[in-house]
Order: sequence, then C-alpha cells, then structure tokens
Amino acid sequence: MMITDISPDAENKCHQVISELTGIYTEAGCVDLDTTGSIVNKYSGTLIPLVKPKSYHVRVCGQDDTVYAGNEDQLEAWEDHYLSERMKMTVIGAIDDFPCEAFARQLVLLLCEDGNIYAYEDEVLHLVAESLKDLFENGMTFPGIESHNLGECFEEYTEEEYNELMECSEMKEMREAHEKFRESLGLELLECLEDLEKRQFKTEKEVEEHAEYPSNTSHRTECLEIVSRPSMTVVPYSSLHQHHSCAPTRHTFVTTIRTAKWHVQVYRTVHRPYL
Repeated sequence: MMITDISPDAENKCHQVISELTGIYTEAGCVDLDTTGSIVNKYSGTLIPLVKPKSYHVRVCGQDDTVYAGNEDQLEAWEDHYLSERMKMTVIGAIDDFPCEAFARQLVLLLCEDGNIYAYEDEVLHLVAESLKDLFENGMTFPGIESHNLGECFEEYTEEEYNELMECSEMKEMREAHEKFRESLGLELLECLEDLEKRQFKTEKEVEEHAEYPSNTSHRTECLEIVSRPSMTVVPYSSLHQHHSCAPTRHTFVTTIRTAKWHVQVYRTVHRPYL
C-alpha cells in the first residue's frame, strides 16, 4: 500500500517509534528481541513512511498481524533454514501491497538478533537493511543486499564428516529407537495378520455353510448378486449308442452367490436313472 502524505500527529508518533526502536541496539550492534517485541506491541498499526522505495510505508506489527499469524513453524523456519548460522528473529512490521512474489503481496520484515533487517518473500530472505537506523534513514534495498533461499544453509557433508556424524551418540540413539519402532511395528502387523486370517477362515466357513444349506435368513440381504444358470445335462458316453429318450442323465445346477468380498459357486447335481 502506498502512502502520499502523513498528518502531524502521525508524524510525531513515527518519530517516537523510530527513536525507541533504534535505541535498542547495544554497543556491539546486537538487539534485545524481547524489548523489541514490547515496543512493536505498543505501537502496533503505526505507519512509518520509507525513504526508499518512495510512497511505501512500514506497518509496525508482530507476526499475529501478518499473513503468517499463529504459524510458529514459519518463525522457526526463518530462524533455522535460511542463514548459515541459526539466528533468533522477531517480526517488526510488514509492507502491504508491495509488488513482489510474497504471499498476498505482503513483505514481512524481521529483525535479527545481530541487528540486521530481513524481508521475507516466498521462501527467500532478503537482507534489506543492516540496522533499523539504516532502514529508516536510507530506506529498504529490495531485492536485498544479499538473498538467502530456503535450505541453502544445509551444505552437503564430505564422506569423512558424514561417517563422523553417523557415529555420534545422538545418531546411535536415533538408530536404536528406529530399530525398536520397527520391531514393535512388525509384531503389531503380525498380530493384525493373524487376526485377519482367523476372521477370514471363520467367514469362509460361514459362507460355505450358508451356500450348502441355504435358508431364508437376513444374511441374504448382504449378497450383491445371485445368479442361477440353466441346468447342464450330461449324458454318459456309454449311453450315447442308445436311441431312446429314457437314458440315464445328470442335471447340474449352478448358483453363483457374489458378495462384496466373496464369490461362491454352488453346484447341485441331480441324477435321472433309466426309466
């Protein structure tokens, strides 16, 4: 969001905010982030015009007044996954409606414990000012003086470093915990399979009994389909030479019972002797 003018009262308030924020630096150039958070909460919503880029302003606010409200994982990612060394940070403001690739076009400004100011834009941390005084007196440099992409701080280990890492006590504890987890998971799966086999055997037995001795029970409602095929007449080879119609035959009736899990075919054979 661009701002073109500012009232005298708002201007005085801006000077107060700038004075308190720039006064938190120690002689070593570091900052107390807890004190910073208190100042930010005190002046939340105050608009501070930027010298550069012109017509834009910083809206003083904490993380809860940005698009990342309540996302503690995001703050942890800013601190751990971008810079070469872990640095504690706190949100000091946002630049709304800024032409960039940030989510909702909102640049989130972070104050690092070493005093640097970073702006977050879609998995990139831009170093936009080397101090709050630099930010308010000279403006914001964007793209940053330097930029850090997500994960670039995780360099690949050499083979020697990797072997050394794998032999450390922490990794050994992790491997032992993983092995115990695999063993417990294997036992749990075996128990599940045994239970499944018992259930399957019991169900198969019930289906066989039901198919062999069909009855008008409610279990039939579980069937998806019952198909009765026409009887198949089988004439013995020895009787083919006989030309009368009363030769012995076998009639086989096939009934297919299909459920969601089972597909059972029931055969019933009827013998017709010589007449």
